[in-house]
Amino acid sequence: MTDDRIDRQIPVRIMTVAFIVMLMLSALIIRLWKVQVLSGFEFDEKASGLYARSIRLPALRGRIYSSDGSLLAANRPSVEVVFHLSEMLIPGKLGKSADHILEEVRRAEKVLGRESGVTRKTILHHMQYKPGIPMVVFKALTQAELAGIAELVPPIRGLELSASSVRWYPCNSLASQLIGYTVMKDPRTAEDRGDYFYYLPETTGRTGLENVCNQLLEGKPGKKLVKVNHRGFVHEVIGEPKRAESASDLVITLDSRLQARAEQLLKGREGAIVMMDASDGSLLAVCSAPGYDLNRFRVTAKDYKALNEHPGKPFLNKALQGSYMPGSIVKPLVALAILENGISPDEEIECDGATYFNDHSRIRCSAWLSGGHGNLDLIAALKVSCNDYFIENGMKLGLERLRAIYESAGIGSKTGIGLPEAAGVLPDRKKWKNWSLFDTALVSIGQGKIQISPLQAVSYTAAIANGGKLWQPRLIREIRNPETGVKKVISPVLRGSLSASEKNIALVREGMYCAVNESGGGAYRARVEGLAVSGKTGTAEVGTRENHSKNTWFVGFAELPSGRLAAIAVLVLKGDFGNSTAAPLAAEMFCCAAELKL
Repeated sequence: MTDDRIDRQIPVRIMTVAFIVMLMLSALIIRLWKVQVLSGFEFDEKASGLYARSIRLPALRGRIYSSDGSLLAANRPSVEVVFHLSEMLIPGKLGKSADHILEEVRRAEKVLGRESGVTRKTILHHMQYKPGIPMVVFKALTQAELAGIAELVPPIRGLELSASSVRWYPCNSLASQLIGYTVMKDPRTAEDRGDYFYYLPETTGRTGLENVCNQLLEGKPGKKLVKVNHRGFVHEVIGEPKRAESASDLVITLDSRLQARAEQLLKGREGAIVMMDASDGSLLAVCSAPGYDLNRFRVTAKDYKALNEHPGKPFLNKALQGSYMPGSIVKPLVALAILENGISPDEEIECDGATYFNDHSRIRCSAWLSGGHGNLDLIAALKVSCNDYFIENGMKLGLERLRAIYESAGIGSKTGIGLPEAAGVLPDRKKWKNWSLFDTALVSIGQGKIQISPLQAVSYTAAIANGGKLWQPRLIREIRNPETGVKKVISPVLRGSLSASEKNIALVREGMYCAVNESGGGAYRARVEGLAVSGKTGTAEVGTRENHSKNTWFVGFAELPSGRLAAIAVLVLKGDFGNSTAAPLAAEMFCCAAELKL
């Protein structure tokens, strides 16, 4: 190759190499431009996620008021001792800092004279999973503890006295099963867990109104953004926190004074008292005994076990969830079936003290020892609660006609109150294949294969009082927002009617009036001076021969001096008789309602 040719190729090679280098530089510049300009916002967002953390701020729980303005469930300020772990770190591994923090916890325990429950494992867990929020060391400090811990504030770096709120029940055990209790929400099961990096939970309802109205009482949480360092400890707050929205308050139909009287009357007993406004179904008192103090009960395993194993079953709301044999309080319903099926109220039946069956069994009447009541019409039979009269007519009517009136009264179906409740047991030939005439005789007097709740009993008693309207029990009167002042009134709901004419219902009311107010009436101990009380007692034999007891009942109604028509159901378990055990309690409740001018 000649020198001239070589000289001509060198510039070409140089230009080729230069072109390739320029092409590579151009590609690199374009790539950098795309990364820094076009994708800059995306990378900024990803980078900010490395140090920005969202913290959930729980809302203050709504309150529950009685109709007379008493506060039944509220929030009380509570002072806590919290440690800001980010301010307590020391150089070295996290374990070294955990040991230091534990020493400071022990110092605080000595000053307060109580254990915190904080361990080294607790501290390490908090540092690993929740470093962005303070660690609670002590809750609900007393005034004496506040004075003591204040001495430690300067020496312990990172210690803070923080205000929080705890659920508080000003009336302690009043309507405990109805109001219910709360527990701390489990973040793992929360629907909004994924919306926050650090989840500060609020209390959530576990039973009663606290549970069924939880969505109304919870409110909406707020949110706070914070900057954290590479270990997750808070460096600073970003912007203004989003404030939590207030929850709604509930006003319920109960009168706290009447409720307190009911609970006082059942003290030391097992049973229930329910009083209802017969004109619209509003519940004035709902008592189940025994109850428990909502403030002392904190759902620890020990507390729960003790209450759950209590023989009186305090967790069971006997007024709503209990299902009991009713005895003679169903006789007003049987009387309606008698009248509706064409049997004259003047037609008499002779009571000789017992009803006999082909197998030589018998069902005795209360007048057994005296040889019976003699000849009785419907009004007289209701007055003295004659078993013979209602058994004879009940067998004449047959199960299906009895079942029809019971079903129209709500027996065997839930009332729709919105809380956990029992449906009761409606007599059913299909359910019990070997149904006999003896079974029909028993359900004619409220024994055997029939059960009701006290709430069902007061509901159909109110229907007898008001001419046949079966109201859905009304417990929530009003929902209101404390910030906006917006109120929503919950209207009464009519759910059915008794399968009987007003004329026949009026005849049954007359018999119930005689039972209370006339000489020889079987419910005379419910009599109240100055009030026209009507009612019916019941005594149901339950259990085995070895473990025998009686459900003692009274159901009735009275027009109060205010013009309000009040119905009542009283159940005392393990009582003597309806007239001696339950009826006097009803009289006391009517007196209390009259004095309160309800």
